[in-house]
Amino acid sequence: MKLQEKTSLILIVLLIISISIISIFVSAISLSSYLALEESYVSRDVTLATHRIEDESRTLFAIVSDWAPWDDTYDFVGGSRPEYVESNLLPETYANLRLNLIMIVNREGEIVYEGLYNTTSHTVVLVPESFHEHIRPETPLMNMTDSRAGMDGILMTPYGPMLIASRPVVHTDFSGTPRGVVVMGRYLDAPEVDRLSRLTDPSLQLIRVDDMDVPPDLLQELRNNGPGTGIVFRILSDTEAGGYALIKDIYGNDALILRIHQFRDIYRQGVMTTLQYILIVLASGLFLGVAVLFILDRLVLSRIMDLSRQVSGIGTDSDMSRRVTIDGNDEFAGLASTINQMLVTIGTTQKGLLASESRFRELARLLPQVIFEMDTTGRLLYVNQAGAEIFGITEEKIRQGTNVREFLIPDDLPRMQRGLAAVLGGNKSSGEIYSIRKADGTLMRALIYTSPIHREGTVTGFRGIVTDITDRLDLEEALTESQEYLQSLLWSVQVGIVVIDATTHTIVDANPAALSLIGATKDRLVNRICHQLICPAKPGECPVTDQGLVLDNSERSLLTLDGRTISIIKYVVPLMLQGRSCLLETFIDNTARRQIEQELRESRERLSGILHASPVGVFETDRDGHVVYVNERWVEMTGLSIDGMKGRRWTDILHPLDKTRIENEIRAGIENDQIPRKEAR
Repeated sequence: MKLQEKTSLILIVLLIISISIISIFVSAISLSSYLALEESYVSRDVTLATHRIEDESRTLFAIVSDWAPWDDTYDFVGGSRPEYVESNLLPETYANLRLNLIMIVNREGEIVYEGLYNTTSHTVVLVPESFHEHIRPETPLMNMTDSRAGMDGILMTPYGPMLIASRPVVHTDFSGTPRGVVVMGRYLDAPEVDRLSRLTDPSLQLIRVDDMDVPPDLLQELRNNGPGTGIVFRILSDTEAGGYALIKDIYGNDALILRIHQFRDIYRQGVMTTLQYILIVLASGLFLGVAVLFILDRLVLSRIMDLSRQVSGIGTDSDMSRRVTIDGNDEFAGLASTINQMLVTIGTTQKGLLASESRFRELARLLPQVIFEMDTTGRLLYVNQAGAEIFGITEEKIRQGTNVREFLIPDDLPRMQRGLAAVLGGNKSSGEIYSIRKADGTLMRALIYTSPIHREGTVTGFRGIVTDITDRLDLEEALTESQEYLQSLLWSVQVGIVVIDATTHTIVDANPAALSLIGATKDRLVNRICHQLICPAKPGECPVTDQGLVLDNSERSLLTLDGRTISIIKYVVPLMLQGRSCLLETFIDNTARRQIEQELRESRERLSGILHASPVGVFETDRDGHVVYVNERWVEMTGLSIDGMKGRRWTDILHPLDKTRIENEIRAGIENDQIPRKEAR
């Protein structure tokens, strides 16, 4: 969707939403106000009708007030004025006062006079017996406690509701003990209700509370609101509304429901006014919307579309030398200038990117390592020259969708998936070793580093480098085997070997033979100072590092862990171990040799004593017969000392005639493992 269409759609939607909100708001406020006004008018009419009935009741009470506190009536009840009825209680009296009932009752509740006016025949008849129950002494109508007070209200009779009033019979000046009451009543029949409706509202109706047409919820609501002020307003239809009030009788019981119906002219007028207002707002909104769209299109959208077409043309032609032009000196002209500057920057950057990409391609082509790119499924996207030569991957194979899984052995595939998942999770590739099949079918052991390729915040693939480490791994395996062989050799040889740091003189390592001679475990020996454990020399007096001596099969001393000193033959060689200057000391136990030498010296001393004391001349020769030792008796016998015999044979002392014979016989006896005994001169 184009910007112009989007803008138009957005403005239309906003206009519709605005008008809708305004319409709803105005309708809610306006119609609720009109509804409240309508309710207030209905409530006012109900109140007026209720007050009118109360006024009629008070008027009736005023009429009774004219008759009850009157001397004639007082005397009539006392029995002294028999002409009272003929003079005062005529049918015309009923008609003029609009009365239907007059009863005069004495203090004991006995009826002194009663009359019920028949409006049809205009005659006075007896009061029905049902009225008599309301004039018993305990009823409200018979209340005579206050001579100036009385009772008025509604009385429900079998013949319909009646306005009724009563007052005590006393003298005109309100003196004397009340002799009874005067009761007057007026039916609230249809003619009376019509008269009241003409005075208040034409729709006035009085309905008995026990009428079947009265809704129970309405009666309950009226009872909850209470009498007098408890007016209930209800909407009956789109054209009518009603108001209701509850009227109680003289006993305080629910008696009548006053109902008034009115046409909803006010509300209908409010609806029409609101509708007209909404139509005006709608028309104004449409006009404003069209004007805004027209102005926006002329001043903004058309210029944006023109700018967009120019930029799109530059993007389609890929000609960074083209520029956009917008007339005017406003923000769009400034935007066009900024876009032109951006095009200059893009052109410069594009040239730099092309040069950088060229350098990258050239560098990737020259590198001996394999550089590759692949998507998230493993399909190869790029391989440098080294990869193409080693694995036989061509551009055609890349276009056909060659996958890296084709070059990995099956056992390495799960590990590759875990490694790629770790890289996707944000972990840095630490390099993993895989076995990869080359183009000639042989396997190459390679170290592979990978990193994710991000495009617009999304990982689209992986970029990696492959290093052939086959030769290095072979050398490491050979070196490991050599180290294991050397370790087993050193650990199996029965010569003590200790490695000591030449700088700190701490013991770095020791073989089992050395630990056995010292009488310690490796944990107790390693990382300890040699002067504290095995070397009798004091710190700073090391024969090798401090005194510069060369120990080559030298006889030295070794301290054991239990405090003994052992004679050893030591050989020390300096070496470098993991970048540290160390001394490799080898030694053997010299205790047995020292003991043999001591025994040999003692044996020689004993033999020398024997030979010195021997009465026999003793001499010793080498293999050629030259004398190397003579004892003292030899010297006495021959007169020749060892110095005199130096360089001479033992046969030189023999007589010439015996010399050859004796020499041959002695040689023959020795050759035959015999001890020759010969005499000679």
